[in-house]
Amino acid sequence: MSQYSQQPEIPSRLPLRTLPVEVAERIAAGEVVERPVSVVKELVENALDAGAHEIRVEVRGGGLKLLRVTDDGYGIPEDELERVCLRHTTSKLARFEDLSRLQTLGFRGEALASIAAVAEVHLLSRTIETERAGLIEPALGITVRGGEIVERGRRARVHGTTVTVRDLFYNVPARLKFMRGARTENGHILQLLRRYAMGYPAVRFHLQLDEHIALQTSGSGELALTLAELYQLPLAEMLHPVHVSDGQHYTVSGYVGNRALAQANRQFITLFVNGRWVQTRALLDALEKGYRGSLSKGKHPLISLFLTVPPDEVDVNVHPAKTEVHLQYEESILAALTRAVRGVLEKSPALPEEVQFPGPLLATQRSLPLPKRRGLRVSESAEGYNVSTAPRDEAEIIAHLRPLAQLQQAVILAEASDGSLYLIDQHRAHERVLYEHLRSRYTGIRSEEEVTDAHMLLEPVIVEMKRHQAELLEERLPMLRGLGIECERFGGRSFLVRSVPVSEGNEQLIPHLQELVSLAAEDADDWEAHLLISLACRSALRRGRVLDHAAQASLLKALAQVAAPAVCPHGSPVLLHYSRSFLIDKFEW
Repeated sequence: MSQYSQQPEIPSRLPLRTLPVEVAERIAAGEVVERPVSVVKELVENALDAGAHEIRVEVRGGGLKLLRVTDDGYGIPEDELERVCLRHTTSKLARFEDLSRLQTLGFRGEALASIAAVAEVHLLSRTIETERAGLIEPALGITVRGGEIVERGRRARVHGTTVTVRDLFYNVPARLKFMRGARTENGHILQLLRRYAMGYPAVRFHLQLDEHIALQTSGSGELALTLAELYQLPLAEMLHPVHVSDGQHYTVSGYVGNRALAQANRQFITLFVNGRWVQTRALLDALEKGYRGSLSKGKHPLISLFLTVPPDEVDVNVHPAKTEVHLQYEESILAALTRAVRGVLEKSPALPEEVQFPGPLLATQRSLPLPKRRGLRVSESAEGYNVSTAPRDEAEIIAHLRPLAQLQQAVILAEASDGSLYLIDQHRAHERVLYEHLRSRYTGIRSEEEVTDAHMLLEPVIVEMKRHQAELLEERLPMLRGLGIECERFGGRSFLVRSVPVSEGNEQLIPHLQELVSLAAEDADDWEAHLLISLACRSALRRGRVLDHAAQASLLKALAQVAAPAVCPHGSPVLLHYSRSFLIDKFEW
């Protein structure tokens, strides 16, 4: 008999038994403590729930040697300190119904118990009440190892709690074997603290990685200022505030960065639901839908948005790590997120310099003073930042642009009322104007009766289709006729085009009729959008076309009236903005 046909040996059944407590504790710990960053997450969330205004995190050896989280929250009473490391103990809910009204980041009583099961944990805490009462007795501290209290003592400290975790996974060698290097673990911790710093701008965060300051924020309460401290941005130019609400079920607020801040990965997109950072796929897809047509392929914007919903309209217990949520009014919220992002980037001009954000590992460099100009360091104070982030009305700015010259017969140079300069790509600007005109005038036409004006060609143009295209195109002939493209079957797979839409530049469409008709025969739901974009592109002013001053002014006036003046229908930038502060900085005026 072949060795591959042998039946596996069936082991004898083992009797059912109750696991020893120490084994059960380690299994439970594996559900909560996956790696050092899991410990930091639990401890920081506890500090935030305790009303901390300052949180300091110290990490050594990637968190495996030491993790220390210190806060100035309201502290743990002495008679409760020894019980906080017991499973299923919590001060954040009392009955099952409280889950539907939960407003804290955590509630699982097993967090500290699970950490203590796989590490040595030292707890030192003093309540704010003892400090206010003028009691001078040192704070009580305990050391828990392997789930057992091994030491008690007292030390002086102000109100708050310090949790020190040493020798993580010392008794779980299998987990320890799969840990990455300290550099990787530090990167995960830094990324986590950045999210909390954005989510809680009124809290001062301080992160120290192996004796180096990696992150610190001022706790000013201003999200814009916190973003500046993390990424050192010229705020007045690059951050656009967002605030939308239906007044009942949701409020969306925060910032979307200028297109110049777009990066090649999604790590700078952060979304919070009721103060909790989430990674719900539907919400992230809604954000991407908002920027996909406004940025180059592969680019992703800086987004820091807060979604606030009534607690009883969100379920945070979808995922063990609570990074996914279910929303009761999800459909309307998704649409609001998409509109919020799109509304910024469609009106966000390009800037002369792109910004490269600090990577997760650059932060291990030694802290240096804040430079006067843009840089990549993340350990700095907020002094000197311009935090004027009032929304810019781009339409109003464009409407009052004063054209100065046409450059290279392709770009219009114009001056704004504040002294800043704009470069406007004349082809893309005209393409945007034509596209929005076509879309508003023609979208939704479905019958011959809704025919718009057409420009009849002196000689009809014959176009050839593939067999599957021909059948699809014949079904859409009434729609094309409504667009002003008179087209009829000419036998077999041939079609005769007799007219094009009436618009400026329609004579430029004739050499592209084969391409345009092929787009109308696409087997895709968005074929109409593709056709309108191509019609606008092929009709728009070409580069190399000389424009006099009146023509330049007319184009700028038309651009000011469209919904998305900063990007062409393909998502490429129309405007390049040289702000007054940029000119002052570069010329050192």
